[in-house]
Amino acid sequence: MTATLDIVWLLVCACLVFLMQAGFLCLETGLVRAKNSINVAIKNILDLCVAGFAFWVLGYALMFGETWGGWIGTDGFCFGTGQSPWMLSFFVFQAMFCSTSATIVSGAVAERMRFLAYAIMALVMVILIYPVTGHWAWGGLPHEARDGWLAHLGFIDFAGSTVVHSVGGWVSLAAVLRLGPRHGRFDSAGQTMRGGNLPLTTLGVMLLWLGWFGFNGGSTLAFDTQVPLILINTFLAASAGGLTAMGYSYAVHRQLIVTEPLNGIIGGLVGITASCHLQEPAFAALIGAVAGLVVSLGTATLERLRIDDAVGAIPAHLFAGIWGTLAVALFAPVTDFELTGGRLAQLEIQTLGILAVGAYAFGVSLAALWLLDRLYRLRVDPESERLGLNVAEHGASTEILDLLTEMDTQRRHGDFSRRVFAEPHTEVGQIARQYNHVLQRVSEEIHKREAILRDLTASETRKSAILDAVLDCILTIDHEGHLLEINPAAARTLGCSRRAVLGRPLADILIPDEARPAYDEALAQGFVTEGRFVVNQRSHTILKRISGETFPAELTIARVKSGPYPEFNFHARDITRQREVQRRLHQLAHYDGLTGLANRQFFRQNLSIHLMGPEPAQIAVLFLDLDRFKTINDTLGHAAGDQLLRTVAERLRSVLRSEDLVARWGGDEFVVALLGVQDRDAVMHKAADIIARLAEPHPLAGRSIRVPTSIGAALYPEGGTSADLLIRNADLALYRAKSNGRGHCQLFDPVLASEISERLEFENDLRDALDRGELELFYQPQVEVGSGRIVGLEALLRWRHPGKGMVSPTVFVPILEELGLIELVGEWVLRTACRQHRVWRERGLSPPRIAVNVSGRQFLRLGFAETVERILTEEGTAVTAVELEITETVLAHDTDVCIETLRRLKRLGLEIALDDFGTGYSSMSYLKRFPVDTLKIDRAFVAECDVNAEDAAICTAILSLARGLGLKTLAEGVETPGQLEFLRREGCQFYQGFFFRRPMPVEEVERLLAEDVSLISSRHFKPTVPEETV
Repeated sequence: MTATLDIVWLLVCACLVFLMQAGFLCLETGLVRAKNSINVAIKNILDLCVAGFAFWVLGYALMFGETWGGWIGTDGFCFGTGQSPWMLSFFVFQAMFCSTSATIVSGAVAERMRFLAYAIMALVMVILIYPVTGHWAWGGLPHEARDGWLAHLGFIDFAGSTVVHSVGGWVSLAAVLRLGPRHGRFDSAGQTMRGGNLPLTTLGVMLLWLGWFGFNGGSTLAFDTQVPLILINTFLAASAGGLTAMGYSYAVHRQLIVTEPLNGIIGGLVGITASCHLQEPAFAALIGAVAGLVVSLGTATLERLRIDDAVGAIPAHLFAGIWGTLAVALFAPVTDFELTGGRLAQLEIQTLGILAVGAYAFGVSLAALWLLDRLYRLRVDPESERLGLNVAEHGASTEILDLLTEMDTQRRHGDFSRRVFAEPHTEVGQIARQYNHVLQRVSEEIHKREAILRDLTASETRKSAILDAVLDCILTIDHEGHLLEINPAAARTLGCSRRAVLGRPLADILIPDEARPAYDEALAQGFVTEGRFVVNQRSHTILKRISGETFPAELTIARVKSGPYPEFNFHARDITRQREVQRRLHQLAHYDGLTGLANRQFFRQNLSIHLMGPEPAQIAVLFLDLDRFKTINDTLGHAAGDQLLRTVAERLRSVLRSEDLVARWGGDEFVVALLGVQDRDAVMHKAADIIARLAEPHPLAGRSIRVPTSIGAALYPEGGTSADLLIRNADLALYRAKSNGRGHCQLFDPVLASEISERLEFENDLRDALDRGELELFYQPQVEVGSGRIVGLEALLRWRHPGKGMVSPTVFVPILEELGLIELVGEWVLRTACRQHRVWRERGLSPPRIAVNVSGRQFLRLGFAETVERILTEEGTAVTAVELEITETVLAHDTDVCIETLRRLKRLGLEIALDDFGTGYSSMSYLKRFPVDTLKIDRAFVAECDVNAEDAAICTAILSLARGLGLKTLAEGVETPGQLEFLRREGCQFYQGFFFRRPMPVEEVERLLAEDVSLISSRHFKPTVPEETV
């Protein structure tokens, strides 16, 4: 039963020692940087695999086999066959010891040693170093014999302070000395290269502490009465080591460095390992406390010697192991040294063991590393070290490493436009997202700075050109004013050679006659008296060239030699160009570069000055706008537009008085201030003169162009008492002038402001009218006169305002045009008409074709035909159900583009009607090129066609033209039987107007379609009151 219990205890302790491997893994991966953590972890796994297998094949035999002179074992290779359960348990326990010793090295050389080189070195250690030194101290241990020469002398190392830990420490020391420190470890900044996961390191220490109970407790090789004492000594030593290191940290660093107590705990555990079975608990605590201090001092010593131990393995295992081995002789009961001759003799034996083991382990490992480095490089290259061994050695990456790599790539290439991937559910993803925000801000700042740099470069280029042309003249004179030396710039500025002027008086060459007396007086006084010529004082004066020509200059005089015969340097800078630059800068700051007129800032400033007088004269501000400028600019090009603006500026100057103010406000807008006007009539008269002068033909691009001008006027004080108010109110008046037909002047008054305010209110309401469902379609029948049959319905847009009721289309449609909403509303009209046609069909009605008006902007927009096709398809409407009406004026913009768009629409199968025919610019020469189906005669010609000969002739001509081109005709605005009779007699085919039906809402149209009545019967001949339609 006892033997079985011993086996179980040994195996449990072996498992605890195995758990120490996990502790080392957590400790080392937590202390190294994340980019190397995977490499460190895999090295720990490698230690376990290599140590376990090599120890089974060779190590155990070399360590515990039959001794050869006390130096090495000779049998028991590939251990296991025929062995007892206890021996097998002992082998497992010792295999864990071997892997522990090897693992110590992986932490020390972390972050710089190549993986394969480390694997070879680990193999050397577990075959040539650990088993040999282990045999010296523990040879014959399974048989309770002292076969090793150190053991024979009485060397005591109960659980391996020297055999396990110091051996690992000596190999670590040799490795770090051979490898050298990590890049940047001991640079001027004193970089510590702390790990990124101290909680994981702390967990590793806790696992080591737990495993150490098996490490020391299992070394009894039996579950006996020594175990409790060993465990309490192990615990006390670890605790004392941690506390001592913690106190050292506070004493030296004035704060707790977390790694100090962690390594102090490990030092305490290593220190007690050699004698945990012999010491009293008090001495165990003392040994642990000293071990913690040894580790802290050892760490500081390595720092001073610039020896780079990545995880503190050398102080914790080598230095603490040496102390623990010596502590056996210092604190164990003297009765345990009777066979060796007492405490001092035991101390000599312990010291000999330390030196022998150290010499062998350090020497063999250093030689092996030297040889290996010659055959296979030990250390990774600098780029791999910078990148990290996870990637360089294993091609493994982490989320934080990916982020850092991407950040480094952006740093090296200077490309901050690319964003990094941000995983939304991780801490690294949060960092990446914030980094992306930083990148966005950096990109914005870079763009801003690039723009500033471009502006600065342009400014510096201009400045450089000025400085290259205006270099300082340096002339040296003696106390009598004779020239001693001049520089080349002075020779160029004065227009003479250096040889021609040396020795001559400076006054004859540089000083104008009118300044000669002041110069002579200043020279006599040594240039120290107040005036134009004073030492160390910059002044502006007039100088002359050798030819007698004068020039403005900036002058500074410096004394370059003192004493009774002083010498002076004249630093003169020709500022002719600087003055010119200042004049030009003033021009740029206050005047428009294209027209030469004042800009808005200068105009407002001058106007404000006139208004601030004690009794301001009567002032009127005129705000001008060229009505067709955009069309001219788009049609004839920007060069023609610029020429037009210059011509307008010249004409404004010619029609205004010299005391009046005029400025280009921006674009095609100009502002005039009439100073000292008498009354409103004088203002309107001057405005009429301006309109007439600007309306005269302008020769542009080989053509004669007339440009109407609209003017808004505001008078002081009723139109405003400040410059801003006068300008704003003149602008409001201009707004009304353009709304009332353009080409005339509108004077501001409070009622006008109210009307414009109402107009602006309409604009605001109209922006949301479509979303609120306030727009709707009415439909007006189109009739074939012969049968009275309804052949079509024209869709007419209406706005039902929630506060003002039904708003006339003539009011809101132009606003839609100005706001740029006409295209959006136009698509809505087409889609709604198509949808309504489908609904009527689904209800069993037979609706005729619906005519939909298309605005000019909508028609001329790129892809209009494709938009129509898409809407028809989405609404399930046949092309025969819709007719598009296009105004004649639209086709005058770009004939080729219009023809191509019409052809695309015709290829879809749509019919096209030319609306308001006769009011635009169409002619027989190109009307026949447009693939249209119907001409709609404008209501302006239909209104008096039966009573006015001129209108009758126009209608007859249009009908004749349509017949000649094979087009259908439809008359709009038919309201009386006389009109109908005339048009029918002249051959018009279709009609539309109040004579037949007003525009009707959907419900009335449905009733009309359901009745299927003829609209030409006698009961429909009753005229109705006209109404505006669009």
